[in-house]
Amino acid sequence: MKIKIKKLILLAPLLLVLFVSCELFESTTVSSQEITKASRWSPNDQSPSYPECEALEKVKQMECFHRLISEQLKRSISEANLVANLPVEAAVVLRLKVDKKGFFSLIDAEITTSVSEALPNLDDLLKKAVANLPQALPATKTNVGVFVDAQFTLPIRISTQPSE
Repeated sequence: MKIKIKKLILLAPLLLVLFVSCELFESTTVSSQEITKASRWSPNDQSPSYPECEALEKVKQMECFHRLISEQLKRSISEANLVANLPVEAAVVLRLKVDKKGFFSLIDAEITTSVSEALPNLDDLLKKAVANLPQALPATKTNVGVFVDAQFTLPIRISTQPSE
């Protein structure tokens, strides 16, 4: 009888651990509303950037990022030597995406009919120019510490005179 009691005393802590640790196997369910709320962009999240803009405060950092992109796009468009059929003075709004690896793509460009008629190859040129933008530092969702895709709009001014 003494042996059975000793075995029971030795097994008791093991059984206690098993019963207590059952809660470790319980799963918690997160509602889709909580996921959506946590996924929204917050002021603490890090937008895409370039290394030369990193030391600036957030607002200046975004201005720096947009300025560098605009300068690069302007350079690419000017080097293409587009020839306009008509004079153009308009804004084109680009919707850009920076993916999780920092690569750019053109989602769409709001180009008016008059601009398309004056510069028929502008859409293709913009796609190439955006694809050739230097790789950026991707956006970071700071509450979970992961890189995320980011989209933003960038207006560009197009001003041309027809060649004679």
